[in-house]
Amino acid sequence: MRSRQRGITFIGLALLAAMVAILGFAGLKLVPAYLENMKVKRILNDVKSDLDGQSPTPQVIRRQIDKRLNIEMVYGLKGRDFEVEKSSQGFTVAARYERSEPFIANVSLLVTFDDEVEIR
Repeated sequence: MRSRQRGITFIGLALLAAMVAILGFAGLKLVPAYLENMKVKRILNDVKSDLDGQSPTPQVIRRQIDKRLNIEMVYGLKGRDFEVEKSSQGFTVAARYERSEPFIANVSLLVTFDDEVEIR
């Protein structure tokens, strides 16, 4: 009687390991961008909690953002990169930006972030 082979071949295992390695490498390249975004979200929430109810001007908001960006060591953004727009109840402060991370050869990974708070 013939026995059936079970399991994965060496070539299949090598291909599976290569795919897992590529996905793991992509994850490692994107972790710093997401950590920076977590800092930006924290900065927006801190500025909101500090300035809510004080009727700040756009210049004051941008100054507060600049200070916090410096403290958090976020060097890729400046206060002028944040959108500060007048809304019906105060100001809407938005951080809309993209990060491109080089991946392999001429292939890059692009992530887009869009965070927003309302200061009343």
